[in-house]
Parts: sequence; C-alpha cells; structure tokens
Amino acid sequence: MDIENKSRRQLQSEQTKDRLFHAAMELLAERNFDDITIRDIVARAEVSIGTFYNYYSTKMEVFYEAYRIADHYFAETVAPLLSQGTVLERIMSFFDYYAHYSSDLTDLRMTKLLYNPDNTLFCRDPHQGMVGVLLQIIHKGLDEGALVSGDSAEEIAEYLMVAVRGLVYNWCTRDGSYDLAASTRRFVHRLLAYYLPASAKPV
Repeated sequence: MDIENKSRRQLQSEQTKDRLFHAAMELLAERNFDDITIRDIVARAEVSIGTFYNYYSTKMEVFYEAYRIADHYFAETVAPLLSQGTVLERIMSFFDYYAHYSSDLTDLRMTKLLYNPDNTLFCRDPHQGMVGVLLQIIHKGLDEGALVSGDSAEEIAEYLMVAVRGLVYNWCTRDGSYDLAASTRRFVHRLLAYYLPASAKPV
C-alpha cells in the first residue's frame, strides 16, 4: 500500500509540474521572460501559489523542467529508435533528435533562456536520461572497435555534448538564422572522424 501511495503521489507531483511547465511555456510564447510572474504561471496552470512553492523557489526553476521532460523523451521515445544501424549512424541520429528538440520542440526563445551560465543542469549525471542514451551507444562503439580512442566513453560523450551545445549556443546568438539540424549533422560528422579507426577514415 505504501508503494502504491508513493507511486500515486509521484504521478500527481509530475502532473502538477507538467501543468506548471506548460503554463510557463505558453506564457513565454506570448511575452518576455522578465514580464512573466509566478502569479501569471499559477493562474495559467490553475494551481495555488502554495502549490507552486511546494516544488519551486523561483520561476526559472519551472523552465528547467525542460530537462526532466527531455530526459524522459530521450530515454523512452528516442532510445528505442536508435537500436538499428551502425554506431556512427546511431550517434548521428541521436544528435539529429537533439537538434530537433532544441530548435522545434522547445523553440528558439526557450533554448535561449536555458542556455545561460547559471544553468547547472548541463552537468547532471551523464549516465541518466538524454546523455545516458548517447553514452550507451558510445560504449558499444568502443567495445566493437567501431570507435577508437584513448578517451573513455564518458569523456567522448562529454566532448561531443559540449561541442554541440556550443553550436546550439551559436545558433541562439544568430537568432536561429540557419538550419540547426543540418549544421549539427555536418558538425557531428566532422567531430566523429577523430574517433574512427584508420581503415574507416575518409581519404
């Protein structure tokens, strides 16, 4: 019974967080971040101020729910789609989804908001969620010899994520003026060339 009650509480908690997050996203589509108040968010989500403060201390924390949602999306939706193909194809596909998530599912305004120097969630546990999906593919690539490097799988995953986040940041500074998905594909293709065995490197 305790497990059932805990599961029910967790589900209710996630549903409330989702309502607050989607309310915040709707407001961000209508106005600037600085013009959105906590009262605006709770009014749109139809919850009380007290409920808000049960979960968050600031309005920015609501927008950081994007990471919980992204981790769930990559673990539950994207990962099963990356089970086929070569290791390189699977890594390329992972970053296709990453670019799509950054440019289409969250959109430019939201991505700009998240890409700030105070965001510590870029450094969350790499073995979970989104980066965990990439890490599994890289481990497999190293085990099979499809990737070669003196670096660990964790180091390769971090290098690729930092590099691609830099590209996304550049896209943000250019106000989304170029195709992020196409640029990410070219960028990652060049980065991965470093980790190919000599027999697989382009001449």
